[in-house]
Amino acid sequence: MNTLRIYFSTGWHDCPWALCDESGRILQQGISPLADMPPARDCVGILSADRVLMFTTPEPAGKKRRWQRALPYLAEQYTLTDPEDVHAVPSASAEPGMISVSVVAKSWLKQLVTASKAAGLPLRRVIAETLMPDLPADSWLLVWDGQSGFLRTSVTTGLALDCGNSQTPPLTLSLVLRELHVNAGAPKQIVLRMSDTSVLPCWDLPVPLVPGVAWDWRCAVISDATPNLLWGDFSPSIRLLDGLSKLKPALHILLAALSIEVAGSHLEWTMLAHEKNLLRQQTEHIFHGTFGEDSELVDAPLQMQRKLAELHHTAGVTDSSDFLPLLDAASQALGTLKTGAVLSLNYAAGKLEFDLKLANAAEFQAIAQKVKKNGFQFRLSDMHDQGDGTVGKMTLLREYLR
Repeated sequence: MNTLRIYFSTGWHDCPWALCDESGRILQQGISPLADMPPARDCVGILSADRVLMFTTPEPAGKKRRWQRALPYLAEQYTLTDPEDVHAVPSASAEPGMISVSVVAKSWLKQLVTASKAAGLPLRRVIAETLMPDLPADSWLLVWDGQSGFLRTSVTTGLALDCGNSQTPPLTLSLVLRELHVNAGAPKQIVLRMSDTSVLPCWDLPVPLVPGVAWDWRCAVISDATPNLLWGDFSPSIRLLDGLSKLKPALHILLAALSIEVAGSHLEWTMLAHEKNLLRQQTEHIFHGTFGEDSELVDAPLQMQRKLAELHHTAGVTDSSDFLPLLDAASQALGTLKTGAVLSLNYAAGKLEFDLKLANAAEFQAIAQKVKKNGFQFRLSDMHDQGDGTVGKMTLLREYLR
């Protein structure tokens, strides 16, 4: 059965696509609006690396269904966006006690899924390009086109890279390797995969850069283990009639097994449902007893923290997420900077943003580490070299207790 692969990036209305057969051989390819693409029963969306944020975090305690609902709030400290627009997909991590989370803007994902369906191309699967290339043992995998690309660091994690050229490596890559090299956590090598027309870069990195085969998402093998980002509210409908004639023997066995399973597990489900209701009532009772009637609980620690901040403000007491405490924490790290290093400052919704111009990327890291020691989260973004210094954005917010 042929499969249509559609590559979605920021401007996805004219998308690259490839129609492949079962062996992965490209039958047709092009760049066009969704409505002009060839019809296919199986459609796979491939998201560019810069559209998917990935991170690992300790697996929350409690029942899986319970903490999965809180994933958008858990991802808030990494995305710095409203949880209502966060689509977070969990997956198993290679590290014990950890989970990997892939984050996509919910509104953006909804637009492309709706547009694909309207064009007669219902997506059955959406994956991140970051997790498509094979990852060699004890190595990282870097895909680079000469100006931008992405880095795969584990089975379920990776990150987008940009602002580099044949002589200068991407700033994000340099920062990550420098930190891991100091902590003896860097990989043994980085396998580099480029397009056929790209020039092999000459980068001075603390780990060896080993050339690999050329990269082409159109014909790359898609592993069944790659997380499907159409999860939760975006899960595709089940097509029960597909290949029904071939599956009749297996369906008979499955129905028999299901009958036994339903009879044996009915009591267990009843007990679990009762336990779930008791726990929910107990949690709501404690929360409402403390703060009064409020909306349905999703992430109790985060909501408690926010309610505490509201009480502080009502009592006229400064909260640590207010402007002055954030500015005080930042000033301890920024007080020694040269005049003109702070280009602009912005505060909104408990987040303080600085546009800085420093001598090099190392100074950004040094400032970030000072801020982190004061119990605050930070994020460095939009960093690029201007020749006479490095310009970047530092976002500062309180680290919520969990």
